[in-house]
Amino acid sequence: MHWLANPNIKKEATSSAGANVDFAVAPGTTCNPAPNSLFPIGSTRVTCTDDSSIEVDSFNVIVEDTTAPQFGPLTDVLASTASSSTVSVVFSISAPPDVNGVSEPVVVACTPSSGSPFPIGTTPVSCTATDDRGNSSPAGFNVVVTDTGDPSISVTAPGITEATGPEGAVVNYIVNASDNSGVAPTVICGGHESGTTFPIGPTTVTCTATDGAGNHADSAAFTVTVEDNQAPTLSLPANITVEADSTSGKTVTYSATATDAVAGPVTPTCTPPSGSNFGIGTTTVTCSATDGHNDPASGTFTITVTDSSGPVLSGYANKTVEANGPGGSVVNYPAVSATDSIDGPIASVSCAPASGTTYPLGTTAINCSATDSHGNTGNAAFNVTVADTTPPNLIVPVARSVYATSADGIPRNAAGVVAFLTAASATDIVDPQPVVSNNAPAVLSVGTTDITFAAQDASGNVAFRSSAIVVLPEPPAGTPPLPIPPPPTIPADVTNVRVTPLDGAVRIQWNAGGREVMVTRSTSATRSLSAVGDETVVYKGTASSYTDRGLTNGVEYRYVVQAVDAAGNHSAGVAAVIVPRRNLLKSPKDGARLKKAPKLLWALDPRRSTTTPSCS
Repeated sequence: MHWLANPNIKKEATSSAGANVDFAVAPGTTCNPAPNSLFPIGSTRVTCTDDSSIEVDSFNVIVEDTTAPQFGPLTDVLASTASSSTVSVVFSISAPPDVNGVSEPVVVACTPSSGSPFPIGTTPVSCTATDDRGNSSPAGFNVVVTDTGDPSISVTAPGITEATGPEGAVVNYIVNASDNSGVAPTVICGGHESGTTFPIGPTTVTCTATDGAGNHADSAAFTVTVEDNQAPTLSLPANITVEADSTSGKTVTYSATATDAVAGPVTPTCTPPSGSNFGIGTTTVTCSATDGHNDPASGTFTITVTDSSGPVLSGYANKTVEANGPGGSVVNYPAVSATDSIDGPIASVSCAPASGTTYPLGTTAINCSATDSHGNTGNAAFNVTVADTTPPNLIVPVARSVYATSADGIPRNAAGVVAFLTAASATDIVDPQPVVSNNAPAVLSVGTTDITFAAQDASGNVAFRSSAIVVLPEPPAGTPPLPIPPPPTIPADVTNVRVTPLDGAVRIQWNAGGREVMVTRSTSATRSLSAVGDETVVYKGTASSYTDRGLTNGVEYRYVVQAVDAAGNHSAGVAAVIVPRRNLLKSPKDGARLKKAPKLLWALDPRRSTTTPSCS
C-alpha cells in the first residue's frame, strides 16, 4: 500500500463562497472533497482512501480571508468659526469594498470622531476600515478650522503724565486684546506703544489688534497728554555760620543752583546775592527759580555772622633780665596791645604779674588777657626770666713775703701763708655768701708763687684774680717774722639808691657818705644768660646824684652804683632798673606835696592831639 503525506493546506479566499483548492494525490487514491473542489471559507477535512476504501491519508484545507480592505486616500475637511476657539465638525467617510470578491461588511472608525470639537487650525484625523474578518486598513485626513472672527481690543487711557525731561516722558497704558482662537493677538499702536517716550503736549494714539488669521480690529483713538507742571529743584547751601572780620560783618559768597527736568540748569535769583556784606547776626537768604513753563520754586537758608573770636594780643616776647638782688629784679616789659577784628584796638589789656614789679630768680610766666565788647577773651603768655649772670666782686690780698720754714719752702698751712690766703673776700649782688677758693699748693717753694683766687656765687658765676706771695730763704735762727699787712676790706655798699625816669634821661640818687662811687649803665635788657655784661661807666666821683641824659624813652636801663675805696676796691653794688619816659603832666611837678586839689596842666602829645587840655 502507498500512503500520501499531505500537510494542512492554506488558501486565500477568492470570493465569499471560498476558493477552489487543488492538491495532489497518489494514484489509486480517492479524496473527499476531491482536489480542485470549492472549499468554503474556514477549515475543511479532506479524507483520502485507496481502492479498497481504506483511509490512507487525511488533512485540512483552510480557506482564509486575510486581505484588508483598500482604504483611502481621504480628502481634508474644511470648517470655520468666528466666535469660539473650537467648532464641532461632522464628516462622513464611506466604507471601502472588500477585496478579492469577498463581500463582507466593512466598518470605518475615525479619531477624533465626526461631530467632535476641533480647534482653530489643522487637526489630523486617523481612520481605520475593518472587515468582518478583522482585517483593517488605515487612512487619514485633516480637519482645517479657519478663524473668521475679528479679535476684540480695548484701551485704558492714561491720565496726564508729568514730563521727566525735555523729550517728554515714558507713558504706560493698558491694552486689553483677545481673540476667539485663544492666542493673544498682535497689538500695534501706531508707533506710540505703551512704555515709549511721548513728547510734551497731546498725542493721539490708535491701537490695532491682529490675530493669527489676519483678522484685525481697531480701538477708538485716545489722547496721551504730557505736561510740565513740576517746578525746578533748588540746591541751596546749608545754613552758614562765619566769623565777622570787621565791624560791618563779613562778605560771604555762596553757591545756589537749580535744575529742571525739562529746562535743565536754571539760574536762581537770591536776595541778598552772593558776595554781599552780611552784618553781625542772622540774615535769611531767599532764592527762587522759574523754568520755561513758568513753574516757580523758592527756598531759604540763613547766614549767621558771629563774633566769637577774642582779641589778638601782640607786642609781647620772652624776656631775660639780670637779677638786682637776692629777691630777683624789677622787670619792665613793653605794654601788650590787643586788637579785635570787630572792635579794633582794645584799650584794656591785663597782664599778671604786672610790669614794674619785682620778679624772683628763675622763670615766671606772664599771663595777659583782653576782652572785646561781645565778651570774647583773647589770651597770651610769655616768660620773664630773672637770671644772675654777674660774677662776684672778688678782692684779693696785696703781694707779700714770708720766710721759708725749711729748705723746701713753707707749707700752705703756715700762719703767714694762711693769713695771706684768707685775706681774700668776695661780695655778690645776689648771693650774700659767695665761696672763695685758691690754687695754692701744699708747699710753697722758695721764690715767687702766683696764687689765683676764685669766687663763685650760688648761680655758678665765677670771678678770678691773682696775687703773688714771695717765699724768702729760711732765715737764721732768732730772725723775727716778717710783718703781716692788714687784709683788704670790701667797701660797704651805698644806701638809699633811687632812680627817677625823665624825658630821655634818668636821675640816679644815693647816699655814700662822701665816698667815691662808680655808676655803670647796662642796656642789655634781654641779653644772653652767658653774657658777662655790657656795662658802661657813666659816672665816677663823690656826688650823691647823677642825671644820665641822651637816653631813649621806653627802653629799660639797668644801673649799678658801687662804692670805691682808695685801693680801688669796689663794693658789690646796688642795682636798679628804670625806663625813661616823657611826663606829660607839667603841673604840679612829680613828687610835689599838695594841700588842695590842683589844676592839672598837661604837655602836648603830638601823636594824639593838637590841643593842650587842662583839667581841674
